[in-house]
Amino acid sequence: MYGLIYRIYFILKRKQKKKKEKNKETGFIIQKLLDRIEWYYNILIKEKYEKCSIPENILEKKERKERIIISLTSYPKRIGDVWITIETLLRQTVKPDMIILWLADTQFNGIESLPKKLIDLQKSGLTIRFCKDLKSHKKYFYTMQEYPEDLIILVDDDMFYPYDMIEKLLKLHYEYPQDICTMTAQVIGDDITVVPSKWKNPDLSQKYQHSTKLQIFTGSGSLYPPNSLNAQAFNEEVMKELCPYADDLWLTFMAKLNGTKVTTQYPWRAFPITIYGSGIGSLYYINAEEGQNDVQWKALLNYFKVQLGEVEYE
Repeated sequence: MYGLIYRIYFILKRKQKKKKEKNKETGFIIQKLLDRIEWYYNILIKEKYEKCSIPENILEKKERKERIIISLTSYPKRIGDVWITIETLLRQTVKPDMIILWLADTQFNGIESLPKKLIDLQKSGLTIRFCKDLKSHKKYFYTMQEYPEDLIILVDDDMFYPYDMIEKLLKLHYEYPQDICTMTAQVIGDDITVVPSKWKNPDLSQKYQHSTKLQIFTGSGSLYPPNSLNAQAFNEEVMKELCPYADDLWLTFMAKLNGTKVTTQYPWRAFPITIYGSGIGSLYYINAEEGQNDVQWKALLNYFKVQLGEVEYE
């Protein structure tokens, strides 16, 4: 039922997208159905997770040539609900080898300070690690350096992920093994100096494979093969100076510096369903609403202009 209703949700979101492309309103019925589906996941699925404990040691046990490691981070405002997202990751049709949750050691007082539901998921395979507070950059910064030869899948902490996300990303990876594979993306275009506020969502008819024109959306689910990012990706001082709030922009730029291309699973796809209340205090308001995405992208262009062969961007 979980997967079936999700497929209906994505069909409805595509219909909504088509109407927007034609400058038409969504329509009362479609919007009501979307609202009802979001309610189903946030209320009924959450209740199911609360009542039905997930089995212990559920992660993949067979050895793989390339291990699959899911990495994410969270912070105090979302720590009470991040267990829901992790449940959806533990219930994938293809199980990962590890799921690592990175938390800032200045924001939490050890494992004992965390919600019981989250602590209990360690029995099922969740690994909880504490680290320096690098904001959203925590999701990739440590995992990619500790496991450089493995496949790293990055996700957000406030989503109900479809159970086939890993399966679809792996299928895409096998077809384009050198690319960063993502469930959905945003179109930068040919001119890298265009700022993020001017970037576009793909049209429903567009499909991007092995592309240099895309911004990676880690929140939709994105897979990074070994050596897909420039070594500067782990330059903490430069990252904090130029792009402290926008891990997606930083990772997209590091892929460009490395010459790594991006492939999407879908021409356009809605983001997964979000957990109620998770938008409060989100970096989206700093990056998009307050224009910090544009500021950070310009800073990246100016700092790395020699490598990119670009003139200074004002």
